[in-house]
Amino acid sequence: MPGAGELYLGLVPVMAQLLLGGPPPLPKPEVRRDPSLPTGASMAPATRPDPGGLPACSLRLPVCVWRVGPVDAQAALTTLELLEDAYERLVLTLDLPAPRKSESGGGLDLYLDSDAGPNLVTGLDESVPLGFDAARLFCRVAPQDRWALQRATTLCVGEAIAAGLDAATTPEVRRAYATHLWWAVGRPNAQDLALIDEAQSHPEQPPIGRDLNAASEGSGALLFEYLDSHRGRGRPGWFSTALLAAGANRTRGETTRWRNEPDVFDVLRHTLDNKTGNLARLLGDFAVARAFLGARDDGTHWPLLSWPGQAGSVRFDWYLKSSSLPRRVAAVEPIEPNGATYVWLELDDVELGTTLGFQAQWEPPVAFQWTVVRIAKGGRELSRLVVPFQEQSTEVTQTITNLETSAALLIVGTQLGGVDPLHPFDPDVAPFEPHSCTVYVTKLR
Repeated sequence: MPGAGELYLGLVPVMAQLLLGGPPPLPKPEVRRDPSLPTGASMAPATRPDPGGLPACSLRLPVCVWRVGPVDAQAALTTLELLEDAYERLVLTLDLPAPRKSESGGGLDLYLDSDAGPNLVTGLDESVPLGFDAARLFCRVAPQDRWALQRATTLCVGEAIAAGLDAATTPEVRRAYATHLWWAVGRPNAQDLALIDEAQSHPEQPPIGRDLNAASEGSGALLFEYLDSHRGRGRPGWFSTALLAAGANRTRGETTRWRNEPDVFDVLRHTLDNKTGNLARLLGDFAVARAFLGARDDGTHWPLLSWPGQAGSVRFDWYLKSSSLPRRVAAVEPIEPNGATYVWLELDDVELGTTLGFQAQWEPPVAFQWTVVRIAKGGRELSRLVVPFQEQSTEVTQTITNLETSAALLIVGTQLGGVDPLHPFDPDVAPFEPHSCTVYVTKLR
């Protein structure tokens, strides 16, 4: 009899309706593409290490640990124990789908390799014939202390779940999803603090992309965490898992890459009625929430993510004072799709009835979502003014009033990517094109 995780695959449409507000999205209309452009993860099977011996396998769960090189047997048994624990937490406790098995029944393999690095490396090596893109995944990591291995084994199981749901999704999305699950069930360590610090130091970079790097792993996990806590209706990890499941498709024809259509952003658009303005508001709200992470937490934006401390402080491009207005400033770094820029304006000389004028300008053809947040003394959000989204404009203006109880304003601009309404942002088409912007603030009275 199949377990709950295996039954999950048959319930994808039901979960999509319950958690995402509708059925799985249809693929985007066919668009002629340059054949040299990437479309998804590579279909080339990854090469497994040669262990030269027998594995240590669980008697209860479909997981095994292989030793490669001079690895102590006790280290393999400890790693197996942690791999079992990760499997139990994610599959049995959270009731997420089990990693895919091979046709012969083989489960999830982790290679404890003396020549590997401390960071987990994963590879897809076997497609699973399910009618949609699914694959088996293996993991490779060097022997290390117990706490680091606990993190690595949880990421291993998390990525294996993602590969079984949608093999076409990008390596960056798989790792961000797995890191998000680790934050939900594990004890984040110094490596997680470093990831968040890197991500928050580069808010101009996209939270979801194609290629894995330090900044994208942290920011992508933050996006999944935000969606799960603000949009989810079930157990931790269910909303992000449903996003992956609803994006599953079938790659046809002769190709070297999976066809990642629909991707995570296509699914998000579908849940938001395929209205660009709704997605712009969501991503703008996410960008604002990033400003209240860690040491700037005001107790309302990240209910389950209070541990990053100073590492969670997002980088502000500018710190201005209202006594220095008028000022026009440019983003320190060009903004990539779904990245953001932040301007902090201290209200050091605001009198009763003061009105400020705000203008933002940016490079075509992309759109920006702008939000102005009123901040109280102590850093708490008082209210926010969402500037009306203008899809085909390169400029917005807005008056800002009701400043008497505010200590500062936080101006946040989010670049939405894409070329036009028919060609929205696609995380598979990299490298991404950054665009700059300017912010102008002045006193009107």
